[in-house]
Amino acid sequence: MSADALPTLFVSHGAPTLPLENVPARQFLATLGDRYRNVHAILCVSAHWNTSRPAVNAVEAPETIHDFYGFPSELYRLRYDARGSPDLAGRVADLVHGAGLRCDLDRHRGLDHGAWVPLMLMFPNADVPVVQLSIQRHFDPAQHIALGAALSSLRDDGVLILGSGGAVHPLGYAAASLGEGAATDDWAYEFSGWLTDAVTRGERLSLVKYRERGPYAERAHPYPDHFMPLLVVFGAAGDKARGKLLHHSWYWGDLGMDAYAFDSDRP
Repeated sequence: MSADALPTLFVSHGAPTLPLENVPARQFLATLGDRYRNVHAILCVSAHWNTSRPAVNAVEAPETIHDFYGFPSELYRLRYDARGSPDLAGRVADLVHGAGLRCDLDRHRGLDHGAWVPLMLMFPNADVPVVQLSIQRHFDPAQHIALGAALSSLRDDGVLILGSGGAVHPLGYAAASLGEGAATDDWAYEFSGWLTDAVTRGERLSLVKYRERGPYAERAHPYPDHFMPLLVVFGAAGDKARGKLLHHSWYWGDLGMDAYAFDSDRP
């Protein structure tokens, strides 16, 4: 890994309405892309594409998928028309295969809102090619870190590996405080603080065992899909990865919108 390798990023994408709302997380994402204007391509790992084994979309012009319901009509008119990169998709598949994992090429899938919501804010001109990689339905933390590790060399070639999920994502926890103007619960603060500490210390085992070690993990992530992208980008950052907190805020009460950059320790 060269000294010029890109860091990997994890962002919390919140609700699909984030591009339409004046909240701190939106403002943060709208400036984050300025730091990465010279990247050659983006590999996005979204919480909203779950498959039985890794899959990557090899599409020239990925469509904008509106994979939600019950939101304002203006949201369904949003489009993110970034081009894809079948060549990068093929390289991703080869790297995953080289690590002893299987990887499918999907020649039809577009970009779900876990990808286009943050990218619309970070790269509003849609002028950087985007490829999307799935997470797996078994939600095995160690295997998602291994998946990321297989992709680490992409960082040397100007590919930004972006995980999009939620630092605290309690959808499915019936007692969660969610909605416009809702208060943030103490348990959400506790998990968020624990996660940032584990990330900044590079505590791989704690992240793998977050269900046992993280306070109120069963509330913060009753369904693990929004945590898996963080593990992939952690793995892609190298064996001695540590994270840096880039942003901390709350959205709709208990939705934690933290963002992290990951890189390997250097002497």
